Amino acid sequence: MTRQVNLVAVQPPIVRHGTDDGARKASNISIAFEMMSQATPARPDLICLPETFQTNGLQLDVDSAQLFADEEGGALSSQLCRFAHENSVNIVAPVLGKYDGIIRNVAWVISRDGEHVGRFFKVHLTNPEHVDCGVQPGNEWPVFELDFGRVGVMICHDNSFPESARCLMLSGAEIICWPHVQSGWGDVEWDITLRSRAIDNAVYVLSACCGVPHGVAWRPGMMVGRSSLVGPDGTMLADRGRQPGIVVASIDLDHVHLKHEFGFHGEHSCKEIVLASRRPEAYGRLVEVMVPAVV
Repeated sequence: MTRQVNLVAVQPPIVRHGTDDGARKASNISIAFEMMSQATPARPDLICLPETFQTNGLQLDVDSAQLFADEEGGALSSQLCRFAHENSVNIVAPVLGKYDGIIRNVAWVISRDGEHVGRFFKVHLTNPEHVDCGVQPGNEWPVFELDFGRVGVMICHDNSFPESARCLMLSGAEIICWPHVQSGWGDVEWDITLRSRAIDNAVYVLSACCGVPHGVAWRPGMMVGRSSLVGPDGTMLADRGRQPGIVVASIDLDHVHLKHEFGFHGEHSCKEIVLASRRPEAYGRLVEVMVPAVV
């Protein structure tokens, strides 16, 4: 028995059209839907967009964040739900969202029948988005039961903390979507942390970022691109590189990643080994130590 799942990550260009923030937001949305449409011939089961895809490139502060954030049930939400239903695809759509006037960096999870399954609020905010734009953090790690399997989400800076992916795996995630807009770290840290999250938890990690526009040379410090799919053994199964485009990859979620003589005699599921060998009673320091915030 197999569960063949087609995954897509959308990598739009980081440079947007328009002379003001309203026009740039409209351009973000138009480009995202155009690129999702390009992926539909592959019959994807899941499409993941980059972090805050509708407001990337906007000059935001506390007031403008309130203006440009979107609400569930609003125009953008309805447009995404229609696309999901018309193309029979599940979507992870990370947006700058607004909930009762509170600004959130949120990923909407939309089923292929065009319904909101739920949402994930980014837990580890960067200082600029919290201080400059008034974004408030989440504190939960929901896992979403879609028609092909269980999906978790962590957003950008969340991946800096190994606890993020571990919490999602312990809650049953088989695929972790990682939408982000990473730039400064560069390839070495990006590559190692992404592969590590997949290996440590025996899960697939689907990364979605923004790319360098065609005709522009990438250099360190620019948006990293590299939207990709990493397998449970750390193998890079697909990688878009620097330029805009889409990543399409097919996986079998029923495939068991085995390890030989690792913790137990013989061959065993890597995830089962990890779960059987954990000692939560020894991990108290993870929650005991409180470090003062950096101002």
